[in-house]
Amino acid sequence: MNTKTMIAAVRNRAIKRRAFTLLEVMIACFVFFLVAFSVLELTTRSLSAARAIKKPRIDPGMLAALVSTNHVLEEGTYSLDLSQLGEEYTGLEYRYTVEDFMKTSAMQGIEAPSTVQNSVENSLFILTFEVTSRSGGEPEVMRSFFYRPGSPKGMRSAGGGLR
Repeated sequence: MNTKTMIAAVRNRAIKRRAFTLLEVMIACFVFFLVAFSVLELTTRSLSAARAIKKPRIDPGMLAALVSTNHVLEEGTYSLDLSQLGEEYTGLEYRYTVEDFMKTSAMQGIEAPSTVQNSVENSLFILTFEVTSRSGGEPEVMRSFFYRPGSPKGMRSAGGGLR
């Protein structure tokens, strides 16, 4: 064997070694996907753990929707226990106050429109809804107007709650 053929054989071997074999490519893909799926599983677990510790914000609108089904409103302050609806409602205090619009607006110095003043019976009520955590914190407050023509005038004397 002469030197020229030896150099050519070494060169051919070097050219063949520049490419990856199918087995090497398959092993590299396996390692890449193993790492990728491990990172994906770690991210999924941390997101689900974060959702588990996050408490949902309870909106006073839910309480307003519950009270809006009443056909008769009486002035006063009422509180509800909604813990039977689920464990996310335990530890919260639900309260709503019913006030006559004419009395409230007169006390606050707001002049009601003449159409409201001239009505024989004012059936417009201001309702203030509060949801407070028993562990403390700032209450969630919402005010709304309700028109209930069949509601009696004045403060309630006894009883209360939803009807």
